[in-house]
Amino acid sequence: MRSFETVWQTVNQKHYDPTFGGLDWQEVHDRYLPQIGSAQSDKKFYTLVNKMLFELNLSHLLITSHDDLKLYLPTLFADGSIGISINLLKGAPVITSVEPGSPGAQAGLRSGFVLEAIDGVTIEQILSDGENKLIPPYNSRNKRNNITLLLLGQICGPPDTKVSLTYLDECGRRHKEEIVRKLRGPGRVFSEALPPFFIEFEAKRLENNIGYIWFNHFAEPVDERFISAMQSMRDASGLIIDLRGNSGGFIRALNTIARHILLQERSFAIFKFRDKTIDNILAPVKNAYEGPVVVLINVTSMSCAEIFASSMKTIGRAMIVGERSPGYSLLANWMRLPNGAAFMHTIAQNRSPDGHIIEGHGVVPDIEVELDRKALLKGRDSQLQAAIASLRSLMDR
Repeated sequence: MRSFETVWQTVNQKHYDPTFGGLDWQEVHDRYLPQIGSAQSDKKFYTLVNKMLFELNLSHLLITSHDDLKLYLPTLFADGSIGISINLLKGAPVITSVEPGSPGAQAGLRSGFVLEAIDGVTIEQILSDGENKLIPPYNSRNKRNNITLLLLGQICGPPDTKVSLTYLDECGRRHKEEIVRKLRGPGRVFSEALPPFFIEFEAKRLENNIGYIWFNHFAEPVDERFISAMQSMRDASGLIIDLRGNSGGFIRALNTIARHILLQERSFAIFKFRDKTIDNILAPVKNAYEGPVVVLINVTSMSCAEIFASSMKTIGRAMIVGERSPGYSLLANWMRLPNGAAFMHTIAQNRSPDGHIIEGHGVVPDIEVELDRKALLKGRDSQLQAAIASLRSLMDR
């Protein structure tokens, strides 16, 4: 019961909106209290408390165990992987990238292959069972995001364990492979409330001297590696920052990265807390990158990734390419509850510099492009190609 009261009181005192969106928060407490008192297991307790939190229909309100968190957000917390990314294309879970040399690559998986089953359970059954695991905000984009993460959570798992995948190849032939998950590397602990983070970063040059940077979270050491990458790419004719699959992160890291590509001092997001509003004013560092920038986003670009993309678009510093983001974007803190559960709660609403609310609405790209399975099967990333074409148009101005 202490954990329930801690959750309710924290939201009651810290939530950025004292009206709770018109919800009678005291009535909600009194309605759930008897049910919580009769909960016979941690699982039932988590389900009831999340049901209560989800009545606010906002992101960043959740309690979970460490094990379940690896299922909710495997891109950040899963410690074992086979090195693939997936996305829902026309309702089908399609492999969108395969890391060279990864267990998935060694098993013959390729971009464009369609998943049919995981560990003998059909995708349809997994999705049916996962309907009650969807988390707010409730819109079609965040549902796709939830489903993508749910499926990845089944594919990822403890290192040195096996996952069985049934999939269709480019000719529609069915295959079944058992693949051993590989440790993603050393995790990094940021909070006692959370399992280790697995931070990933990639920087390279594409054709025509275009710089390309991808990372999965705004956190240390990504900010340091971004600075190092920009120092080596200062002569790049243009820059693509790929935030597809980026789960968010820390404002401090976001600010550091932004300052290395800003051209002048600007408002870079507005944070509305319960008792104050902060205009996040940033100034460029000395020798900041001055070339044209394109930011890639999709339905799996969340939280800080949406703040970054929205602000870059609003101030005119970057062209945004890809798909509209899910609108999963509030400032939040994590805490450890008395029963050991991890609890995430909102503390501020994010807005772009022009006042646009990101939560629930997401970021609409300047150029909307979906991935195409036929192109993936030919080794082409249609969103990245559109980003390159957009960058060339900016370079020619």
